[in-house]
Amino acid sequence: MPSPITLRFNGETTIAYIVRFKPSHTEGPPDGGHSDCILPGGAPVGYFGTDAVGGKGIVFSYATYRTQRRHYVTLANARAEPCISTMLVLDVGKRRAEAFRDAWLAMRAKTDGFTIAGNNCSTHASRACYAAGLISTHEVDGIDTPNNLYDQIVSESPVAWKSYSGYLDFEPIGSGADPLMIPYAVTLDATVVPTIGGPRGGGGSTL
Repeated sequence: MPSPITLRFNGETTIAYIVRFKPSHTEGPPDGGHSDCILPGGAPVGYFGTDAVGGKGIVFSYATYRTQRRHYVTLANARAEPCISTMLVLDVGKRRAEAFRDAWLAMRAKTDGFTIAGNNCSTHASRACYAAGLISTHEVDGIDTPNNLYDQIVSESPVAWKSYSGYLDFEPIGSGADPLMIPYAVTLDATVVPTIGGPRGGGGSTL
């Protein structure tokens, strides 16, 4: 069994894309999953609807996850759910990482509603990925699903990636007025051996 991993988000160049309930790099989530991201300093971020059919859109930060989706950011709750997350971690350089973060800040400042098809969590994550140059279009290939966007990043990313699967934990290690800008310690209780791949088309191999 792989050991717990401390993931290094240095605040400048490293970002991640997450698919919730995705068991591994090669398996899709059984019920669609959910798209989230990690910003350069380690902050979790994602886009949600305000009711069961969509409604208004809202960008979650750490505090929102703690009250509404605790199993997404707290190790004990992730294990209890259980909620396995699979994520692509990418060192994209400072310019791309800033564009990724700025896209999320813009979406938080001006949300545009939420619909299950075409304007969902994956739709918004794809906009940040496109801004960072990880995919060639701001739209998800095919239907907007978390796993389709995952596969698109694997296929199109211009930089190498590492895929990790397991139970995630986030812990603020700094202070500030904006939860998307402060640093976080990110720990993964791994469930499978990580996979590496890219750029552009690498299916991946185990470490």
